[in-house]
Amino acid sequence: MTVPVRIALLLSMFWSCRLLAGEQPLSLVDLYDASRLNDATYKVASHDYEASRQEEAIGRSGLLPQVAINARYGHGGQFEKQSQASSQNDQYSSDSVALSVTQPLFDKGRWASYEQAKARGQLGEVQHEGADQELFNRVVQAYFDLAQVENELKLTTQQKASIEALAKQSQRLFEAGEGTITDREEAQARLDSILALEIQLQAQHRAALRKLAGRAGIAVSEIPEMQEQAPRAALLAPEQDLDYWMLKADQAASTLGVSRASIKLAEANLKQQKAGHYPTVALSGRLAQIDQSYVNEMSQRQSTYYLGVVIDIPLYQGGGVSASSEKARAALDSARSNYDAQFQQLNEDVELNYLGVVAGFEKIKALVTAVRSSQIALKSAEKGYEGGVRSTVDILDAQQRLFSAKRDLLDTKLAMLQSYVNLHTRTGQMTRSELEKVQGLF
Repeated sequence: MTVPVRIALLLSMFWSCRLLAGEQPLSLVDLYDASRLNDATYKVASHDYEASRQEEAIGRSGLLPQVAINARYGHGGQFEKQSQASSQNDQYSSDSVALSVTQPLFDKGRWASYEQAKARGQLGEVQHEGADQELFNRVVQAYFDLAQVENELKLTTQQKASIEALAKQSQRLFEAGEGTITDREEAQARLDSILALEIQLQAQHRAALRKLAGRAGIAVSEIPEMQEQAPRAALLAPEQDLDYWMLKADQAASTLGVSRASIKLAEANLKQQKAGHYPTVALSGRLAQIDQSYVNEMSQRQSTYYLGVVIDIPLYQGGGVSASSEKARAALDSARSNYDAQFQQLNEDVELNYLGVVAGFEKIKALVTAVRSSQIALKSAEKGYEGGVRSTVDILDAQQRLFSAKRDLLDTKLAMLQSYVNLHTRTGQMTRSELEKVQGLF
């Protein structure tokens, strides 16, 4: 049993024990660990990487000696016999064994193929690094999608409970002759609306849970509740300014790594196509043994050897080499232009996510204050309602403002954390420890 298989079995047993024991809700880090084993897209990337690791060896094989053994065993003769006397002498058997060795000495095409193979290996490596980073994005996105629905559902449930209590109070006051029908109907209308929203969110919640369970490959019933508070300090250190992240992106971003490897691959392809104009030189050797015998005659055995140089000089191939070279040159120009486009897009993404983290942190602090102000306003409205100077509509509006402020706070916090993750993945800096930091801020 291989080490990866043993690890997979141990992790599977771990998750089974967790589920049977009914342990705590699934954390973001737990989801990532499970997704590394079960995410189908990541599995494809891992298999592709394993295949790409053989590219260099395949390309190098064309530069090494080519050794082969050829054997032939058979019986032959003539269909038309010249005379009766020679009718028994036209049958023969011929057996041969030959060992041939060829070693390329000068072959620009084979060398270009080797460079192509190395470029494909490098491309597979950076694509796998990108798949590692992209897995963080997919995990966090799916987790935050569920968290957003749960936040909405939690706030809706709280709001429904408040409106139900207000509706009952309005009904009692109306029956006692102290309330108005407007207050009662307004509270009931708002309650019907919030009930419809709750039904919609419950369906979305079930769908988000199934999506998360499918990505993790395990049953998911709940995740930790998100905290309605701002981080104690800024997520990025003072020295991690925009220039810092731009430099990191240029050095380690998998997107640019893929583009650079694609350029190297296109350059090697151009060299290979142009190699069709150059001669090839190879050292060739052959050692053979031939056994041949005729009917009624003694057999003959002949051993031969050959060692020499083979030179192949192309003169004209119908213009195919020139056309293929121009095609490869255009492909190289396209790869370089694609790199420029990727570089520009990466800079825009890095700046956008950097500002999302910085501005999001400041916005969260403002929204925390807005939530406190809305809570005070709601209490004032409730006291005014008890004193007869406020109506049910005033309380409902105050409640709506409070829950809207809480929803904006949680959504902004999710957006800030998502930008933090995107900033690290786009620059190739995302790690499991960074994910643990995100979980701590959740």
